[in-house]
Amino acid sequence: APFVQEVEMNALKRWHILPVLALMTVAVAATAQSADQAAEPPAATEPMPTANAPRVTIDFGRGLDQATRSLVDPGEVFPADVERVWCMTRVEGLTPPTSVTHVWYHDGQTKAKVDLNIGSQNWRTWSSKLVLAGWTGRWEVKVLDVDGTVIGSAAFEIREP
Repeated sequence: APFVQEVEMNALKRWHILPVLALMTVAVAATAQSADQAAEPPAATEPMPTANAPRVTIDFGRGLDQATRSLVDPGEVFPADVERVWCMTRVEGLTPPTSVTHVWYHDGQTKAKVDLNIGSQNWRTWSSKLVLAGWTGRWEVKVLDVDGTVIGSAAFEIREP
């Protein structure tokens, strides 16, 4: 009988230690994940990738051909005499009806916000920004979902000749 009690006690000890080991494993994994995240924080303009994240493609041009829904003179660098820059955005993976917002920044300052409807799970939309004289330098357009989360961004530059 003492041998049976000892076996039962050892089995009980094992069952009591399993939850402790499981908690220690979770704590170590969480610490390792936190250390990885601290070592390489994501850039502020990049959305955090998730399995259900929409795919966003952003391009710029000097004009827009509405018949073909394509940019005229596409690029990432424009001359200082450009009057308007167009931003063409393709959004894949959002469930309509919904919308996105183009937020235009010049040297870090907000210059415009444009709300745009999304009509299907594969949708192209665009906005444009009138460029005033002297607005040279770095520009960025961030695409926000309805919750204000950045789901895409791209930059271009306006340069003096």
